[in-house]
Amino acid sequence: MGIIKDIAKKTMTEEKRKYAKNDFFAFYIGRPLSYILTIPFLKLNIKPNTISKISFIPPIIGFILIAFGTQMYVKIIGWIMFFLWNLLDGVDGNVARYKEISSKLGAILDSTSGYIAMILSYFCMGIGCYYGDFTFLNCDKVLFVILGGLSSIMVIFPRLIMHKRISTMGKDEVSENVRERSSYNILKVIALNLISIAGFVQVLMLIAIIIRCMDLFTIAYFAINFVICIASTYKLLQDTKSDKKGEVK
Repeated sequence: MGIIKDIAKKTMTEEKRKYAKNDFFAFYIGRPLSYILTIPFLKLNIKPNTISKISFIPPIIGFILIAFGTQMYVKIIGWIMFFLWNLLDGVDGNVARYKEISSKLGAILDSTSGYIAMILSYFCMGIGCYYGDFTFLNCDKVLFVILGGLSSIMVIFPRLIMHKRISTMGKDEVSENVRERSSYNILKVIALNLISIAGFVQVLMLIAIIIRCMDLFTIAYFAINFVICIASTYKLLQDTKSDKKGEVK
């Protein structure tokens, strides 16, 4: 227990806690479990970047099992792979902060792992509707494959725009407002928990598999991701006040 408290103390700063605590499932379930999983990686002296690379594997396996498995236990094992990614996503940062190791490559690897999980989560749920009896609605299952694929695109598209904006214009008021989590109001907190791939998305994935309504999950997240994609993209394409002053007309 002593080492777990030590890991928690060294890896969760007060500044990070301000925004991390808004993602309830990730903060109160995933993060404490990641502290436990961090111990063997510390004992084995495995580097944070290696852990980040290892974390690429579970969501790929999870994608295959959920997408193409026809039995419930296969899809549940696939979900466990995504949950393992969730824990490993915390472990690499825990080890880095515990050992006071940081690198720009580490940040890139960590983001890459997250993007893989985001894209594959929604797509595998859509494809998974096609294989096995896991749908509630009686309609063409190809529709859910399409909606799952579109959800994957929409969840990543605003992030591509944001990174391009930051690389081109630097961090500004617009990009910071989209990224900032510590001052979220209640509606934004609810939205964050609904769309966080390390949060309640995973809980709802498991429920959808167990009660065989993966199609309803896919439709719901298509709608949610569509609205958030449009809203985020609109904000990111706005000029800042300083940009408007410098326009040549």
